[in-house]
Amino acid sequence: MLSRELLKISVQKLCPELVKWREYVDKDLRIAFIGFGKMGLLHSGILNLLSPGVVRAVVEKSILLRLGVSRLINSIRFYNDIDKMLHEIEPDAVYITTPAVSHYGIIRSLIKEGVEHIFVEKPPTVDYNQLQSIISMKTKDQIIMVGFQKRYALTFRHAKILLDNDAIGNIIRVRSYIKSSDILEPTKRFDSIGRGVLLELGVHLIDLLTWYFDIKRVAKAESRSIYTKVDDVIKAELEADKDLKISLEISWSDPGYRAPETYIEIQGSKGVIKVSEDYLKISLDNDTEIALYKPHYYQGVPPVNLSDPEYTIEDIDFIESLYEDREPLTIIEKTSDAMKLVEELYNKIERK
Repeated sequence: MLSRELLKISVQKLCPELVKWREYVDKDLRIAFIGFGKMGLLHSGILNLLSPGVVRAVVEKSILLRLGVSRLINSIRFYNDIDKMLHEIEPDAVYITTPAVSHYGIIRSLIKEGVEHIFVEKPPTVDYNQLQSIISMKTKDQIIMVGFQKRYALTFRHAKILLDNDAIGNIIRVRSYIKSSDILEPTKRFDSIGRGVLLELGVHLIDLLTWYFDIKRVAKAESRSIYTKVDDVIKAELEADKDLKISLEISWSDPGYRAPETYIEIQGSKGVIKVSEDYLKISLDNDTEIALYKPHYYQGVPPVNLSDPEYTIEDIDFIESLYEDREPLTIIEKTSDAMKLVEELYNKIERK
């Protein structure tokens, strides 16, 4: 029988990062950003609200952006050169929030300069070989955290706990998707990379699936181009341990989704779990049914909410890992399975 403790688990148990974050956010910490686009603005805003003044420097290539933002924010020093920033600021941690194609070169340069704590937005690299090169290059003392923030969404964490406790018995079938309406007109933005929605959006779903299940192989995969020369839509079937079949669909060209949505439906021998960023629903064969929504999971937390709550929890985990000498949840080594599966999918894809 599934205990009610598992069904209505406490926020503190789901999210231990929130228990002691106040111990660290007021300490003297120097954080620098490389790239100050949408994600740079988001993460720097969260960090500065958690601990005012913690963001000390930004490296940004755009002259207009540097000049414009520097006039509005006097507490941050702006640079166009990474090496100069590192030697003048000597940051305790560096966030990389530039386009994915630049991640590999920037991470390598930071590793060589001895930066010990690095946060890189997803995807960490454009392919699996680059990822393996970084892992082999970094020292054991260097922490590189990847921005797979879906693991910090408490709905997905709750589903993970339920699965680990066999809440719905043996898993029979999994259906999943991640969809958005980000690309609804022709663009050449991704031509140079040669990779599209799977790498830029789908990698979030892939990370969750590899976190939940022991995936063995790609059974089949197909992609379709609509507005780009790369993959705009992907459909695939994966095979996991014990002959489990997992279907997935990825699209950034679906006008039905005003905001991105991630959904995983897991059918077991004793019931079904349905989970997204906004809810977790579980139906058991003994007629037990429960639906939990965001207000249940985020009762007064996190302390800063500029966007979806998981971004703040993610940043808190990164800050805490600096002081506690521990690995954050999405350390780069733990994302290797997701990036390997992305590579296998691209190798298997049949273009339609």
